Amino acid sequence: MAAAVAVDSLSKRFDTGIAVDGASFEVGENEFVSLVGPSGCGKSTLLRMVSGLVVPTAGKVLVRGNEVRGPVAGLGMVFQAPVLLPWRTTIANVLFTAEMRGESPSRHRPRALELIKLAGLEGFEKSYPHELSGGMQQRAAICRALLLNPSLLLMDEPFGALDIITRERMGFELQKIWSATRNTVLFVTHSITEAVLLSDTIIVMSARPGRIKAVFKVDLKRPRDPKTLSNARFVELAAAVRDNIEAQGVE
Repeated sequence: MAAAVAVDSLSKRFDTGIAVDGASFEVGENEFVSLVGPSGCGKSTLLRMVSGLVVPTAGKVLVRGNEVRGPVAGLGMVFQAPVLLPWRTTIANVLFTAEMRGESPSRHRPRALELIKLAGLEGFEKSYPHELSGGMQQRAAICRALLLNPSLLLMDEPFGALDIITRERMGFELQKIWSATRNTVLFVTHSITEAVLLSDTIIVMSARPGRIKAVFKVDLKRPRDPKTLSNARFVELAAAVRDNIEAQGVE
């Protein structure tokens, strides 16, 4: 059975230099995989090549055995900024995905309400973005990405703009949503704690040009709760990932 995502010798060169150099890895079906590494190491560029939004200079990406040659249909994507439409309510923003695909929003309304409840936004269906906190806006953006039940979800530092307490809370919220939906996830983060908490596998990238430096399997039981953060194995894994990154001499 083909991997959900197979990245094979992937490279990207810009006028300013090489961003990603010969990256290879696989993401299994229903697996949650995080990409971590120093700032500027090409994590977001790699994610965009997987999505088909950026064309690689060399190598290839296969999504369920099919080579990516342009934007991948049917995937969900969540960026650092929630990018909600300010004139739309929460429910209308979530349903926007269906409209963009030319489908009837009313047909997907039950699914939207289910996701909103799962994300802890019940009661805020008719609220506008300015009436929501940053964390609530990002949860709405995640619901929007999941509306059409994409089998592959790409997330580019989705909690990066949030304060530490909200970010930690969002990690547990995302775990709850993912446990219910079981989408295959490729997740970019600068937070080692976040990566260990959420992931089945952590891929560490080197400083620019970004290469795959190490792969860690996260053998912690699910579901993971706040007590997991003090679990000896959690602390051990986080330290190993941190040591691997710090050995590069780049913050």
